[in-house]
Amino acid sequence: MLTNLRSIRFVVIIVVSVVLIVVQYWTAHFASFRLTASAPTFLREVMLFSPDGTGSGLYSMILPFLSALLGGSVIAVERHSGRLQALLARESKGSVMRTSLLSGFLLGGIGGSLPLILNLIGAVIAVPHLNFIDGRNVEIPMNADGTFANPDNPVLQPFVLIDETSWAYPMYRFNQPLFIVCLVLLVFVISGLFAVLAVSASLFLHRRYVELLIPFILNLVWWMLPTLTNGLVPDQWSYIIFLSPYLPNGPGQLVQTYIGMGITVFGLVAISAMLNRVGWDRDVL
Repeated sequence: MLTNLRSIRFVVIIVVSVVLIVVQYWTAHFASFRLTASAPTFLREVMLFSPDGTGSGLYSMILPFLSALLGGSVIAVERHSGRLQALLARESKGSVMRTSLLSGFLLGGIGGSLPLILNLIGAVIAVPHLNFIDGRNVEIPMNADGTFANPDNPVLQPFVLIDETSWAYPMYRFNQPLFIVCLVLLVFVISGLFAVLAVSASLFLHRRYVELLIPFILNLVWWMLPTLTNGLVPDQWSYIIFLSPYLPNGPGQLVQTYIGMGITVFGLVAISAMLNRVGWDRDVL
């Protein structure tokens, strides 16, 4: 495991993390609009937490690949290096499988959550404040033609960090550090499970690096399902949506968000377990 943290793959993830943070900052502060003023909080500078910037979307899309890059090739690397058979001669197949899956989960969690953690550290240094920002939207009186009802004293919409209808708002309002820790842990768990999926898929793949694409492709298909099914599958079932806690939830969408979390976690576990069961029965190691 420590070898992976000293590998070129880990360096690549650090470089990608820096690029994502720069993109997030530049698009949030130097785009064609001006950020609405608010009480100072470092969360405004952090991907996934802030509604500003395009870094969040990019990070969410490549998260499965980053996870698999660091933790998804645990078995594949041993196989292609010729060390797997020697390892199986010393340890049982079950021990190798368990160790590989655990290592893959931990490494994948690190690889997937590293950009977010580095962004948090940088934001805390740059803006050492954590003020609470009310998530309630103000109803602005408007005329039918779209003009302000009271142009001499217009009511402007204040900045909202976490919308009051979001699944995360009660936790954000209750305890901000707890909210931050829980979201990072959720990212870590989902990232780790994507890496476990890549490890499980690598049992059946004999070409190098193909396992890195499996979580990314699965996520891409799952993300497109609402469009492909004409809305039969809700958007909230995708982790790309529920890992963006600033997004509001309309009527009925809050329940779908929690369902999406459960489907994501237990679905990845179920798929990986099925692949491992089939691999064990076929003795693919």
